[in-house]
Amino acid sequence: AGTNITLHKDAAWKEAWRDFRDTNKFVQGIFTMKGRYEESENPLISTARSITDRIGGFFAENETALVIKKFRSMDPAFQVEPFLQELREYILPEVLDAYVKGDTETLKLWLSAAQFSVYEALTKQYLQAGMKSDGRILDIRNVDILRARMLDPGEVPVFIITCRTQEVHVYRNAKSNELAAGMEDKVQLVTYAIGITRVPEDVNNPETRGWRLIEMQKSGREWH
Repeated sequence: AGTNITLHKDAAWKEAWRDFRDTNKFVQGIFTMKGRYEESENPLISTARSITDRIGGFFAENETALVIKKFRSMDPAFQVEPFLQELREYILPEVLDAYVKGDTETLKLWLSAAQFSVYEALTKQYLQAGMKSDGRILDIRNVDILRARMLDPGEVPVFIITCRTQEVHVYRNAKSNELAAGMEDKVQLVTYAIGITRVPEDVNNPETRGWRLIEMQKSGREWH
């Protein structure tokens, strides 16, 4: 029964996220602007330095307040800036590194069941061909909160996180370890939009503290 509830909840998250993504100009803009940024700039996020200015400029204030309130009901000590620091220094390096390396055990900890299924589908062709992922994350920057959103049903609090990375994507022969796909010296610039929520029952989990990634959208181009 527990598994059915999890899958049902994941399906609801997925549908709510899809509705939000398809109607939200900010999320759409992440991918339409992908080829127009300069390396030193981030056109998606306000240049304002304080979190108050960012929230005031980009977010629907009431919805942001509701999301923060919901996160504080799970963890009374929750604050936005320390959460951003945790994202930059721990969560995103952990998850994105696992994502490009094919570390499924780590991804199972952090991704919702629905999102993990998406990842498995994306990597299935390589595994069936006898390859293993051996990618690398070289750099993560411009980590910020793009939007706060309460997803129905169930009033699931979600932050939509954006970041940019420099990545190397390669696959090796699982037996010989020889390079089978990709180029070790070709760096990809990747923009991510990530939906992250928190599972109340898992707040005391020592590894994830309950944070769960319910969506990962990415768009990349070669770095010249």
